[in-house]
Amino acid sequence: MTHRERVLRALAHQEPDRVPLDLGGSAYSLNDAHYFKLKDYLGIKGEVEPYRHGHTGNYYDERVLEALDIDCRHVGLGSASNFQVKISPDGTFKDEWGIPMIRTGVYMSVVGHPLAGALSADLEGYPWPDPYAPGRTAGLRAKALHYRQNTDYALVTRAPASVGLFEMGCFLRGTDVFLMDLVANKPFAHKLLGKIAEVFLGLTAVYMDAVGDLVDIVTWGEDLAHQAGLFFSLDICREMLKPLHTRIFSQVKERAPKAKLMFHCCGSVRPLVADFIEAGVDIVQSVQPLAANMDLFELKREFGERVSFQGAIDVQQALPGTLIDVENEVKARLRALAPGGGYILAPCNNVQEDIPPENLVRLYQYAREWGRYPINV
Repeated sequence: MTHRERVLRALAHQEPDRVPLDLGGSAYSLNDAHYFKLKDYLGIKGEVEPYRHGHTGNYYDERVLEALDIDCRHVGLGSASNFQVKISPDGTFKDEWGIPMIRTGVYMSVVGHPLAGALSADLEGYPWPDPYAPGRTAGLRAKALHYRQNTDYALVTRAPASVGLFEMGCFLRGTDVFLMDLVANKPFAHKLLGKIAEVFLGLTAVYMDAVGDLVDIVTWGEDLAHQAGLFFSLDICREMLKPLHTRIFSQVKERAPKAKLMFHCCGSVRPLVADFIEAGVDIVQSVQPLAANMDLFELKREFGERVSFQGAIDVQQALPGTLIDVENEVKARLRALAPGGGYILAPCNNVQEDIPPENLVRLYQYAREWGRYPINV
């Protein structure tokens, strides 16, 4: 099968020739330090320009994806050309949302919350990002057309922003303050989330108008859970976030009717899966196996006929471990999620520096070996 046929067959809940493989998308990419070690391990010479700056992973190298026989390729929105980052002498800068940040090692850390003391009236005059600013889609359609016309890969979008509704509320307001807003200051929380959602609606409209007819999977990213449970009650999620997700996802599907919608959410997300499906989600991504209540056999039995899964390969213990750990991890996740289709294998989160390059290479070798249908692990 071609790479794209393999992915589409799996997402139709049918068994392709082997389990599809993915790497390099939103929240399952390569940390820069790991990327350079992996490139050296694979013997890849020559540099590529970073496709973005100021993130954990800034490099997207086709040569790495070809070496690992990855079935998907990824395209993303660019930055607004009329916005310039100004770095202060102490190293801090503000992003397009007005959030002050600083680089700490390979990561970016939020160091202030511009709406921490805001009142409802203050939201009207806040300088929200302009989703229709020039530059965001520069070269985007040409790149997507290249993948569609000259390759056989499935085409996946990156998330329109590095965080989603809830996380952006935390960045703007402060996590402790915003969590209290969701319970004790609901009118303000509704209004703030609505303002954030309007920006995301604009971004997704611009995004899908550019490539919605070309992509196979559209990604949304938002962490609503930690490893032990949700950040808030299920009732709060249904009241505050689910209606906005439904609205955003409906707009995506209007503009990209053939694409599947993938929701990245780390942690113990099982209580939200049914709500994701009702909001329009086709693929649950991350499927973090070491989080609480994330028994993958049970997830497959309960939701496998209504949603597909992407990810599930543990990056905390298995991938940094021995090659035997890596092989056992692949086998375990294939046993749970691959039968009947509906599974794309990938790391459950970004590949960090502590993962040996050999382990990542062998991960995909084992996946190609053991992931052939019918699954017999």
